[in-house]
Amino acid sequence: MLLPTVDGHRLLADLDLLARFGASASGGVNRVAYGPEDLEGRRWLEAEMRSLSLEVRTDRAGNSIGSYPGQNSRLPPIAIGSHTDTVPEGGRYDGSLGVVAALACARALHESEVRLQHPLEVVNFAAEEATMGGTIGSRAMAGIMDPSILRTQAWDGKEVADHIRAAGLDPDSLAEAQRPEGSLACFLELHVEQGSTLDAAGVPLGVVEGIVGIRRYAVRFDGVANHAGTTPMENRRDALIMAAPYILAVRDIAIAQGIVGTVGKLSLHPGAPSVIPGRVDLSVEIRGLDETRLDAAEAALSDTAAATAGEFSLISSKPAVRSDPRLLEELTTACKELGVEYRRLPSGAGHDAMCIAHIAPVAMLFVPSRGGISHALDEYTDPENCVTGARVMLHALMRIDALLDPRA
Repeated sequence: MLLPTVDGHRLLADLDLLARFGASASGGVNRVAYGPEDLEGRRWLEAEMRSLSLEVRTDRAGNSIGSYPGQNSRLPPIAIGSHTDTVPEGGRYDGSLGVVAALACARALHESEVRLQHPLEVVNFAAEEATMGGTIGSRAMAGIMDPSILRTQAWDGKEVADHIRAAGLDPDSLAEAQRPEGSLACFLELHVEQGSTLDAAGVPLGVVEGIVGIRRYAVRFDGVANHAGTTPMENRRDALIMAAPYILAVRDIAIAQGIVGTVGKLSLHPGAPSVIPGRVDLSVEIRGLDETRLDAAEAALSDTAAATAGEFSLISSKPAVRSDPRLLEELTTACKELGVEYRRLPSGAGHDAMCIAHIAPVAMLFVPSRGGISHALDEYTDPENCVTGARVMLHALMRIDALLDPRA
């Protein structure tokens, strides 16, 4: 019996081939969720899974799932994968690498005639990118999808439900994709970092400690709109001048708490060059792995708004998701046994793993994104790092299979 080994040349060839689906003249990739190019890429992947004797099905949310039998069919499957949909004019690595790497792991097991104790599932989640609201496939599988998302506008102005129907799916049946807690032994996801930490440090692999919590707020400042030419400076109540110190405070509060904070949207009313702003509306987003620090930042943001005559309100809050400690230990051990340098770090972006954490233990690996660039045609990860990530994933997969074996 051969020891399973990832075929790096085949993995990179698959990555190149997948990039042809939705390729644009500029060099970007357009596989927007539920669109024709997205479906073509998914069908190609399903054919590749069938060539490895995986049993392939598509659930009600459009998730593609390839099942490779284990020695003990009574055990819940270990799932690995990511997503192949992209943002408009996206790159060829975000999501796609994780799916192709999962396929490479299944191929390594198949070609060496090795079966894990657990069944293995290769999962290509549907609609991870925010073009359709984000993580629709994994939310549906985890049973945490808000049906109201179907009535929201997609990236092109059409309703999300219309895109789902065009793909041959029934938007009213997405809930049937739900799987109960415990139906998966665990979920592992390899992804490009989408940040610059690993690239700047020259480290080839990141072991993800968790996915940050995200909180968003609306802040409003009311001044008095008046003629910009005839109102003396000392008589003005300029809403933008009121908002300016608050914007700087967002930066300072984030730094003090060791998180990130962003004012990403600013609206001036009435918004004319000759009129003093009478009202300013702005958005604030904070992200961090430690909920205590997020709580402290939220309190400071609220107090600062009150002190500067601003109205502060919470818009949305997604809690941080911690990686399973046992899985983290196996991932770091796999790095050490293969002699791969690694760094533990949080994920500042959301991923399918944060949704699947509601029904199963999860963990992730990151590989560097050159210059921290993602969601753009200049997105690039060194081929050697792509292969290294997949090889560590396979090694960890076999260790985790033994760890979770009830006989162990």
